[in-house]
Amino acid sequence: MNVLTKKHLSTVIKKSGIGILILDESLKIILCNQWFLKHSHLLESNLQNNFITDVFPELSGTRTLKSIEQCLEFSQYSILTHTLNPFPFPLFENEQQMLKNERIYQYLHIIPISIDDEPNRFCMIQISDVSQQVTREKLLREQMIIAKERESEAKKASQAKTDFLASMSHEIRTPLNAILGMADTLHETELSKEQSEYLTILRNSGKALYNIINDILDLSRIESGKLEIENIEFFIHDLLKETISLFLIKAKSKGIQISYSISDDISKMVKGDSTRIQQILINLIGNAMKFTEKGSIFVNVLLSENKTNLVFKVVDSGIGIPSDKLESIFESFTQVDSSTTRKYGGTGLGLSITQKLIMMMNGKISVQSEVGKGSTFIFEIPYEGITEKGSPLHQDWLDLELPSPEQFPPCKILLAEDSEENVFIIKTFLRKYPIELEVAQNGIEALSKFQSTNFDLILMDMQMPEMDGMEATKQIRFIEQTKGTDHRNEIPIIAISANVQKEEIRKSFLVGITSYLAKPVRKIEILKLIYFYIAM
Repeated sequence: MNVLTKKHLSTVIKKSGIGILILDESLKIILCNQWFLKHSHLLESNLQNNFITDVFPELSGTRTLKSIEQCLEFSQYSILTHTLNPFPFPLFENEQQMLKNERIYQYLHIIPISIDDEPNRFCMIQISDVSQQVTREKLLREQMIIAKERESEAKKASQAKTDFLASMSHEIRTPLNAILGMADTLHETELSKEQSEYLTILRNSGKALYNIINDILDLSRIESGKLEIENIEFFIHDLLKETISLFLIKAKSKGIQISYSISDDISKMVKGDSTRIQQILINLIGNAMKFTEKGSIFVNVLLSENKTNLVFKVVDSGIGIPSDKLESIFESFTQVDSSTTRKYGGTGLGLSITQKLIMMMNGKISVQSEVGKGSTFIFEIPYEGITEKGSPLHQDWLDLELPSPEQFPPCKILLAEDSEENVFIIKTFLRKYPIELEVAQNGIEALSKFQSTNFDLILMDMQMPEMDGMEATKQIRFIEQTKGTDHRNEIPIIAISANVQKEEIRKSFLVGITSYLAKPVRKIEILKLIYFYIAM
């Protein structure tokens, strides 16, 4: 069995797509990765085992240095955005910009690393280059101002926002896919206690960033009118059971009892947007879990008195909310006070998104709370129960039981992906299975390999240079039609994309995509989907 060693973990850090510095308690740099060396234009010998204030004397007295010191002394986690701290490190895209002192915009995570039963503390600094995002934000603001001043420019501003969201989604989700994918892969290996502690920090930070990205993109889609509400049949008992299961481990670790109840007069199957209802419940239960140190969380689902609405109640025994803050908690970027953000984290977007989603379903939400005694969030949405017994829903590919690598059907797959990190992640996911993987760096190369080689399935990144996945898929389907290939015998093409906007997903299916996976992709998802198309 292959085991990832400490050397492998170090290599992962050094080749990460973001900058990483690790300092000891004396502010000495004990590790730096290739990204940081590239953008600082320094040699590793200039950094390794040197004090950070000696290497970067301009940090003295800055917010960055203060946050590092508080991280080491008090284990304080800090996030420094480019607006709060525009130029924390002298980092440059190239030598020409370095001569002009045009630093890249940076987003810093300053993360304490400490292990139980060990006196030593370390500080990990994660640095992301957000220069492109800052430029896009400025452009978006300019276009929105023009749109307000000139009504004829409104469509351009709307399109610019859509493009901006798609680009943001791709730029952030693509490296995040590699980070979370590698973290999940490492989690499956034999690690020492120390390595497991490091990995836990890495996974939790990645998941937190993923949740923040989803909140921001959801809010933007709602405000731009790009988010649609579905009306499909689903089993409400299954939805509640699955949602509660997401919190069982966390509840057990905190000693909190979590349970739910569904009134008997509610149909087993109802109509609505199950995905958004679950998102609302996850936001509300997640908040309850965050602000409840002991006691219980209870979710009750019942019908309104006139039987026209589904009523959801999320009751906790947490810290409660002051009465003068109840009206403002549903506003974007709002929390009860600044200490809430420092102690419990979060963007302050969850409840705002929750309220907007409920309103889009023609529902309403309210809250009852008392400081020190807990809170009750109540939301109602229209109820449409399915009373007639229909045929069972077809088995979803996620319900498949994945066979062992030895029983997995051999196959040959074409991976069209321009990111080396994501290619490595997919190869790692599939390494134990009898899958022959061939890689194409762009759509043109993918098209050429498809014409010259027989593949069982194609994994297609949708955003690639020279020819993107949309056009490559369109060309592949055209070639199949020209050859008279029956629709049932067309090669399955699975899109792997950071763009989660419904309009883009719809366009992908229109050009011939068979299935769609959003980044960051989980190992179990991609293996089950491959198995679904290869063996079923």
